Amino acid sequence: MAQKSLYIQKNVGPIDQGVRIILGTTLIILPTTFQWPAWTIAVLGAIGGSQIIEGITAY
Repeated sequence: MAQKSLYIQKNVGPIDQGVRIILGTTLIILPTTFQWPAWTIAVLGAIGGSQIIEGITAY
């Protein structure tokens, strides 16, 4: 069996990075604009934040 590299590899391209950053920003701004419940804002903000970080680092 061939051994795969144990190093972290990039899994997104430049288009995917832009989409993730836009999606993350939308998930943070949209719920607060429409004044959704606090727990929904917290959950979507966490998901949006992780998308932004993945978009910036591309990992």
